[in-house]
Amino acid sequence: MKTIPSPRSAGHLSAVNIRIVNLTGGRLSRGKTIALAIAAVVFGGVFLAFGIALLATLAAIGTVVAAGMAVARLVRGRPAVPMRERPLDPSMEVFPTRGDESRRVEGGPKVG
Repeated sequence: MKTIPSPRSAGHLSAVNIRIVNLTGGRLSRGKTIALAIAAVVFGGVFLAFGIALLATLAAIGTVVAAGMAVARLVRGRPAVPMRERPLDPSMEVFPTRGDESRRVEGGPKVG
């Protein structure tokens, strides 16, 4: 059974100098931890405020565009939204059949 890396291939590693850099400097003190928590909350609050401001801006822009379109329709003399070619007709509504097949598909009780 071979070990990885094998002892024969590890000979060139003896001249390698490995340095470990630790950015945190060890365990954080209580003051640093509190400051980091406050910074994280402030950072989140900034993002939340930015998101709310962005949504409010989009809502205001939508309101201005819709009001402009309504005013343009009034100026042109077309105050109402145009109707489709034919209005809705309740007599054209399609209802499913209430036969044995539909009851079976829908899982209803058998009649008869």
